[in-house]
Amino acid sequence: MLESKTNQFSLSPEGEILWQEKVNNPVPGKPVAKLEKGEHALKPVIRILENDLTSSVDHTQLKNHLSIWLKTHLSEVLEPLMLLEVPGGVAPKEDAVSKIASHVYDGLGIVPREELEDLIAELTPETRTDLRAKKIRLGPILAFIPALNKPAAVKLRALLWSLYNDQSLPAKIPADGIVSVRIEDESPNAQYYRSIGYPLYGGRAVRIDMLDRVISCVYDHAEGGKFQARHEMAEWLGCPIEDLYRVLSDMGHTKIYDPAENQDEQKDAAAPEAQDAAQAPAEEAKAEVVDADSAKTEEAPKADVKPELATFRLKKGKAFEKKKSSAGGAKAKPFNKDKKKFDNKKNKGKQGNKKPKDKGPRVISLEAKKNEEDSPFAILQQLKK
Repeated sequence: MLESKTNQFSLSPEGEILWQEKVNNPVPGKPVAKLEKGEHALKPVIRILENDLTSSVDHTQLKNHLSIWLKTHLSEVLEPLMLLEVPGGVAPKEDAVSKIASHVYDGLGIVPREELEDLIAELTPETRTDLRAKKIRLGPILAFIPALNKPAAVKLRALLWSLYNDQSLPAKIPADGIVSVRIEDESPNAQYYRSIGYPLYGGRAVRIDMLDRVISCVYDHAEGGKFQARHEMAEWLGCPIEDLYRVLSDMGHTKIYDPAENQDEQKDAAAPEAQDAAQAPAEEAKAEVVDADSAKTEEAPKADVKPELATFRLKKGKAFEKKKSSAGGAKAKPFNKDKKKFDNKKNKGKQGNKKPKDKGPRVISLEAKKNEEDSPFAILQQLKK
């Protein structure tokens, strides 16, 4: 009776398999088994508990039944991750895509990119398509499966990682759907938070899809090895600007200019002048107040303008070098004098072979020859004689 009602089982945050007699009852059921550490984080071992529910059934049959249920449960919640598993008895493939998939499987869906650089270098456009078909995204810092950001997948991975690494249960996890949360623990386990899809940066656990969006924005807007923080970055992370600066700094970027700090320095420098102005005659102070009030009334209301954010020096690495080379442009070709001479001769040859342009009919003008005997002065001279 107990083993036949598969849809009445559930998994508690403490790693216990619960059985609820009524299918639609929201109240948690009673424990019948408990998960224990296995050979892999995604392959825990089931131990049947001794109680009134299990005493009347065959433990071997119940364990087999629960093993099928657990495998089905993992496949439903962690589907893209479980599809990366190499079936038992099948030799793993040695191509780059299969090796990357194996690393992602062992990392519960997320792996630092630096651990995969050699394999990524072997990828071709075709094999990159195969990798995307496995739902794996190669981010600038982490390779991960975006589909595992759902709350159910986060909770299940937290349980499995804690169980495999001998940590206490229930595991501490961020609230459902939250994009980032400040971690108050003095020494938080960075590997744990990364494995559940919330890598630690700047004292915050940041959901990987939002973190990847910020990282992509950084490199998309970087110029000359520098970039300026943007307000949408803080909105994506759901955190104050100061926390955004900590996250960017923890990524390896260096803050080199902050307008807010310069404004504070200007205020400090102007403080002595303000004290001198306060010692002016009372009448002059009143006049200044009146002028200021009138000026405020005359000024048109200004729209809310977000303050300028800090500028960072980009972390040097492969992404930085790629951006730098693209910004520098192609190298200019060296000047070839011989080629220029050849081109000049070539152009002259072309011009010599060209037919002369028709400039229209030509007009030839000839000056008439002058005969001194035909002039009127010569005739007058002859008449006088």
